[in-house]
Order: sequence, then C-alpha cells, then structure tokens
Amino acid sequence: MSTGPSILVVADLHALAGAEHDLHVLLDDLAAGAWAEPGCMSFRVLEGAEPGEHVILSSWIDESALTAHYGTPHYLRYRSAITPLLARPSDVVVHHVADSVRAIDPNPPEPGRLG
Repeated sequence: MSTGPSILVVADLHALAGAEHDLHVLLDDLAAGAWAEPGCMSFRVLEGAEPGEHVILSSWIDESALTAHYGTPHYLRYRSAITPLLARPSDVVVHHVADSVRAIDPNPPEPGRLG
C-alpha cells in the first residue's frame, strides 16, 4: 500500500465550436495555478478524441486542499470564464479514495502483480 491522494477529480469538458483555443488557454492557466498549490498532488488536462473535448484529472491530498483550490484566484478566473466556452455543462465526478496500490510491475500481466 502506498500513500496517495484521498481525493480524485475527473471532469469532462466540451468546448463550443470555435472556442477550443480559448478553452485550452483557460485550462492551461488553471493547471499552472493548481500545480503551485500545496495540496495538489497532480493536475492533468488531457485532450479527448473529438475536437474541443478535454478531461481534467486532478488529485488532492485531502478534501480541505480541494476546498482551498476552489477559492484560489486561478480557479475563480476559470469559473467566471468557462460557461460561455462550453457546448454543455461539464461532467465532474469527485472520488474519495480510501486506499491506493501502486503496481510492482509497471505493466502487470495479471491483477495479482499489483502491490
């Protein structure tokens, strides 16, 4: 068992046609700010299969770190600018993690090779 984040956030975002660049810039700013936060363990913005689709994967040391993130200037800028860029509301899921296991083999051939 390894020490890991206790909160994982997965967010799916879908930009309006023509707003892809603005969304990308906004997400880059959000990610740069989040990485500087003491409770952020990881913050990745991934591009989806379709143009304008993005997935945010972030992990936080605990719920108070995530709550603090929601009050930061970069998050508040994101919140004030995001709605007009989206084709539909974001789908955000917050996972509360009780335990994490890191694979012994980075490419485990079978589930039994995990931690």
